[in-house]
Amino acid sequence: MNKRGTVSRSAMNKKEEKRRVTRQKIIDAATHLFARQGYHKTTMQEIALHISMTTGAIFHYFSSKRVILDEVVEKHDRNMTAYVAFLSRNHESYEAMLKGLVAMFVEQFHENPDAIIGLTSLSAELSETGMPVVAKIQAAYDRFVDAFEQAIDPLPGSRHKRAAAVSFISGIQGLAIQALLRKGEIGFDELVQGFLDAHLSMNNRRLPPA
Repeated sequence: MNKRGTVSRSAMNKKEEKRRVTRQKIIDAATHLFARQGYHKTTMQEIALHISMTTGAIFHYFSSKRVILDEVVEKHDRNMTAYVAFLSRNHESYEAMLKGLVAMFVEQFHENPDAIIGLTSLSAELSETGMPVVAKIQAAYDRFVDAFEQAIDPLPGSRHKRAAAVSFISGIQGLAIQALLRKGEIGFDELVQGFLDAHLSMNNRRLPPA
């Protein structure tokens, strides 16, 4: 404090920064737990234990688990920003766009797989609940889907471009889940390469008659 007994601006800034960092730790812990064991099965106590805090301390920052859920979904929404920005660029070819996009997902998976599987896990669990957050989950997906659809719109021949966009993001997230499930058997990088082969190398091939 200064001579007048007021808290200095520097002390206030430090306090606010500490609060911001703690809130982010709680959101990150919840992101991980929701992705791996589900929203409903995750308790506030488990979130607290995951980051060595008390349940009371968690409630000091968030009034309920649903409030944390909203923050987690907003975090996933922000994670879409880099992909949306990439899709908005000019790409020399469809193949170059797909390879660049997939490379981003691979990098993200190795840094933090929860960032890829989290949204799809919540979608599977909550889609039929009628909870307001479901609309936010769909809006996060739609940001990616809209950008992908717009990027491939100039391509001739396809009448199902929005479906292709939805299929792409669903496929990538599914591969991430399979990579975690099959850890030690087959990695995400190899699964993604197979995914690319199916979408590119085999795109114009005809299957032999049965």
